[in-house]
Amino acid sequence: MSSTAVALIPPRRRDALFAEIRQLVNETDAVDRSLAGVGEGLAVDECLEEIADLLAGECRRARKTAKSVA
Repeated sequence: MSSTAVALIPPRRRDALFAEIRQLVNETDAVDRSLAGVGEGLAVDECLEEIADLLAGECRRARKTAKSVA
Protein backbone atom coordinates (compact mmCIF):
# COMPACT_ATOMS: atom_id res chain seq x y z
CA MET A 1 0.00 0.00 0.00
CA SER A 2 1.49 3.27 -1.10
CA SER A 3 1.23 6.75 0.29
CA THR A 4 -0.62 7.64 -2.91
CA ALA A 5 -3.34 5.14 -2.01
CA VAL A 6 -3.55 6.51 1.53
CA ALA A 7 -3.77 10.05 0.11
CA LEU A 8 -6.97 9.03 -1.72
CA ILE A 9 -8.73 8.60 1.63
CA PRO A 10 -10.73 11.74 2.44
CA PRO A 11 -8.95 13.86 5.10
CA ARG A 12 -11.70 13.58 7.70
CA ARG A 13 -11.85 9.78 7.38
CA ARG A 14 -8.04 9.55 7.31
CA ASP A 15 -7.83 11.56 10.56
CA ALA A 16 -10.40 9.27 12.17
CA LEU A 17 -8.52 6.21 10.92
CA PHE A 18 -5.21 7.46 12.29
CA ALA A 19 -6.87 8.24 15.63
CA GLU A 20 -8.17 4.67 15.71
CA ILE A 21 -4.68 3.37 14.92
CA ARG A 22 -3.18 5.50 17.72
CA GLN A 23 -5.72 4.05 20.14
CA LEU A 24 -4.89 0.50 19.02
CA VAL A 25 -1.18 1.16 19.46
CA ASN A 26 -1.68 2.62 22.94
CA GLU A 27 -3.86 -0.32 24.01
CA THR A 28 -1.38 -2.80 22.56
CA ASP A 29 1.50 -1.07 24.29
CA ALA A 30 -0.31 -1.40 27.61
CA VAL A 31 -1.02 -5.09 27.01
CA ASP A 32 2.54 -5.69 25.84
CA ARG A 33 3.96 -4.05 28.99
CA SER A 34 1.67 -6.11 31.21
CA LEU A 35 2.81 -9.33 29.50
CA ALA A 36 6.50 -8.40 29.36
CA GLY A 37 7.33 -10.85 32.15
CA VAL A 38 5.79 -13.70 30.21
CA GLY A 39 7.59 -12.77 27.00
CA GLU A 40 4.48 -12.66 24.82
CA GLY A 41 4.61 -10.62 21.64
CA LEU A 42 1.26 -11.81 20.35
CA ALA A 43 -0.54 -8.54 21.12
CA VAL A 44 1.82 -6.59 18.87
CA ASP A 45 1.38 -9.05 15.99
CA GLU A 46 -2.40 -8.89 16.26
CA CYS A 47 -2.33 -5.10 16.40
CA LEU A 48 -0.16 -4.87 13.29
CA GLU A 49 -2.53 -7.19 11.43
CA GLU A 50 -5.51 -5.11 12.48
CA ILE A 51 -3.81 -1.87 11.39
CA ALA A 52 -2.90 -3.38 8.03
CA ASP A 53 -6.49 -4.57 7.55
CA LEU A 54 -7.89 -1.14 8.47
CA LEU A 55 -5.61 0.67 6.04
CA ALA A 56 -6.15 -1.84 3.24
CA GLY A 57 -9.91 -1.59 3.60
CA GLU A 58 -9.88 2.19 3.53
CA CYS A 59 -7.54 2.25 0.53
CA ARG A 60 -9.82 -0.14 -1.37
CA ARG A 61 -12.82 2.03 -0.53
CA ALA A 62 -10.97 5.20 -1.59
CA ARG A 63 -9.83 3.68 -4.90
CA LYS A 64 -13.35 2.46 -5.63
CA THR A 65 -14.76 5.92 -4.89
CA ALA A 66 -12.06 7.60 -7.01
CA LYS A 67 -12.85 5.31 -9.96
CA SER A 68 -16.59 5.93 -9.70
CA VAL A 69 -16.07 9.71 -9.62
CA ALA A 70 -13.75 9.65 -12.64
